[in-house]
Amino acid sequence: MNENIPLQRTTHKTTGLVVVYGGILFAVVAWGASFVAARFLLYPETADQATLSPTVLAALRFSIASLFFVVPLVRAVIRHQITGRDLLLMGLLGQIAFSLYFWLQYTGVQKTNASISSILVVGLIPVVTAFLAQFFGEARLKIVTFGALLLGFVGVTIIVLQKQLSVTLESGFFFGALCLVSNAFAFAIYSNLSKRWMRSIPPLVMTGGTMTSGATGLLLLSLLDPSSNRWSEVANLDLLQWAALLFLALVCSVMAYFAYNVALTRIDASRVAVYIYFEPVVTILLGITLLGEHLSWQTIAGASLIGGSVVLVNLIKR
Repeated sequence: MNENIPLQRTTHKTTGLVVVYGGILFAVVAWGASFVAARFLLYPETADQATLSPTVLAALRFSIASLFFVVPLVRAVIRHQITGRDLLLMGLLGQIAFSLYFWLQYTGVQKTNASISSILVVGLIPVVTAFLAQFFGEARLKIVTFGALLLGFVGVTIIVLQKQLSVTLESGFFFGALCLVSNAFAFAIYSNLSKRWMRSIPPLVMTGGTMTSGATGLLLLSLLDPSSNRWSEVANLDLLQWAALLFLALVCSVMAYFAYNVALTRIDASRVAVYIYFEPVVTILLGITLLGEHLSWQTIAGASLIGGSVVLVNLIKR
């Protein structure tokens, strides 16, 4: 018997996990950078630059991204790698993960503010994902795991609250907060269902099917309000804005979502989602580097708590 076989298997498994965790970190860094890139399209620095509405930006971003998945998606249908039921499931999941997700997020941001949005979305996604995971066939959520996730939530809160937080008890505030909480549940459902359905659907096909469905839904949403969602502004984008748009479509959508889905096939959804806590850290670090913002003690303290949360969750799961 060859004694090197167990060693080769261990080495291959370790290499595979390194690639998977590298993919997770890549996705989180890309999604953190997406806030900086979107700023050039939603809030341009000069008056002569075009301004896109959030819905048009989301629809345009994922429409461009979905084009890269047309070939593998069509090939999977022709080769009978997926069934009509699979297409229906991916279509449903795309509406939850993209159309509904971004509508809830943008409505929540509009009705509340950026700080509350960060806390309720980024802060809740890992916790809600771990909570729902126990209903999708994964292990039950332990108290110690929940505590580790709350540690990351505290880290996000510290980072976000370094800016002045204003809460107005207007009629739309609670509706906006409810939208943001629902937004976290939408992404948690996407993570858990993707992991479950990718037992029979390849990650590339799953990413393409859900993203194409989501892009279609976002396009329809953008057409419902032509007065606010002016597609004519797209023709006025300058080179910097086109670069930001392509970065959002190719890096933050095509590559990041595919890397995230691949990770879901190898690791528990709760372990993958906990890395989302790093998103505000990445956004702030890029803001310091690209936009001249300052590094504060709240950022350092919050990042330390988030790092501790990620380490604890992984140690507990192992």
